[in-house]
Amino acid sequence: MADMAASERKDVWASGKAYESYVGRWSRLVAREFVAWLNLPPDREWLDVGCGIGALSETILERAVPRRLTGVDPSEGFLSYA
Repeated sequence: MADMAASERKDVWASGKAYESYVGRWSRLVAREFVAWLNLPPDREWLDVGCGIGALSETILERAVPRRLTGVDPSEGFLSYA
């Protein structure tokens, strides 16, 4: 039974589309406020650790004018969605 619970949890974190409809919309709102709050100059290098479906990365691209942006996440499903 413990193995089944672990596989079910893994499936929840494998679908970017499911996560987007559940949390992604809120992540985008928070990301806008966070990037504005940082108030960093353009042309910086960014690292988005745990980038998930890319909500923060997308906001960085739109609002922070990065020189380079790298996103990493252990979920292949989230990365392919991003």
